[in-house]
Amino acid sequence: MRIITDGCLPDIPEPLPSCPPSDIALAVDVGTTTVAVAAWSLSERRILAVVAERNAQHVFGADVISRIDCAVRGSFGKIRALILSQLSRMFSSALFSSSRELPRGFRPAVRRIAVTGNTTMMSFLAGFPVDGLSAVPFRPASQFGFEIPWGDLCAAVPSVNSAVPKNVPVYFPPVVGAFVGADTVCAMVASSFSLSSEKPVLLADVGTNSELALLVPKTEKTPAKILCTAAAAGPAFEAANISSGMPSVDGAVDKVSVVGGVFSARVIGGKNALGLCGSGLVSAVSAFLECGAVGEDGAIAGGGPIEICGGVFVSQEDIRNFQLAKSAVATGIGFLLSRLPDGLPQAEFIIAGGFGSRIDVGEAVRTGLFPKKICESALQVGNAALFGASALLFSDSLRKKADELRASSFLVNLAAIPGFQEKFLGNISLREMR
Repeated sequence: MRIITDGCLPDIPEPLPSCPPSDIALAVDVGTTTVAVAAWSLSERRILAVVAERNAQHVFGADVISRIDCAVRGSFGKIRALILSQLSRMFSSALFSSSRELPRGFRPAVRRIAVTGNTTMMSFLAGFPVDGLSAVPFRPASQFGFEIPWGDLCAAVPSVNSAVPKNVPVYFPPVVGAFVGADTVCAMVASSFSLSSEKPVLLADVGTNSELALLVPKTEKTPAKILCTAAAAGPAFEAANISSGMPSVDGAVDKVSVVGGVFSARVIGGKNALGLCGSGLVSAVSAFLECGAVGEDGAIAGGGPIEICGGVFVSQEDIRNFQLAKSAVATGIGFLLSRLPDGLPQAEFIIAGGFGSRIDVGEAVRTGLFPKKICESALQVGNAALFGASALLFSDSLRKKADELRASSFLVNLAAIPGFQEKFLGNISLREMR
């Protein structure tokens, strides 16, 4: 599985600390599907090692709803133990790799940790019950924004044998709500969101649960605010409910084009095609539209499945699943942008996350996933959540900023918006949105 761990640190206001080269900090992004750990040199602010794996909790379900259900039914302790054990193992791996980057005679010593993720993953790790995330009004047991010793976290799982000392502080950034978590707050930090900005900024982390945040600049009458929402796109962007779907690993088609009236597929790893990943699905639908194999209504000409290359097909049901996913995101984006006051400049568009970093923005526009007007200068920033958490390892002022961003963030429940269903159905068609 290709796990995106690239990104950029925002400006760090504090100077470099005076500390030995052995001092290490760990940034962690606990995603529903994947987990990434970055080991940083505190004295140089450079990455020494990165470890990324599939989230071990997948055995309790591929999505947060399934895991919450299992936890409520009595498996909370097992689910929590899985992530704590996995992190302990990944920390050891990251420290081993880091040791090879240090000067001779120095051994890595972990001094601090920052963990980000969606609210459900954070709750499992910190030991907070997830019952409040299982039903209306969907309230988390904690808003986070605190530190706790690593040993206190591991105390719940005596079998965990960690290379990290028990007294190392673990920082949990604040969350906005049940389905807009610390990963969104960290992505805002990494993207240099500023409440003093005069230009609106739209951040989109597109995936199974697509999180959207719109910075609305202050006016003469109102302070700046951030509108946040989650668009339940479902698993199509991970290709989980696609007939030839597979993760972004060797053998997955991730790009489809039309050459001389024939489909041409780019395959990860350059070998034989085994299936189609999420970014490949977006590319395929764009290519189908370009050559007329699929109409704007999503209907396949002739009705049958379309073969991209040997054994890799896209069915009519696959197209419909993509339409539902892209309409959820497009409707969320459209609603947030409609909240901008008149007279403001065009919003800057920042696309974060693994799926968002791999897709071709032009193809996404062609399918109606993103509106064309905000994509002329779209910026794909990689794993902004991981790099936002990394920044919080180095800066108390950025931790304060994270608290301020969270305090100025307001949740929007799309399903409760009058006319949402009509807008959702209207965005099902595969055509460009202006």
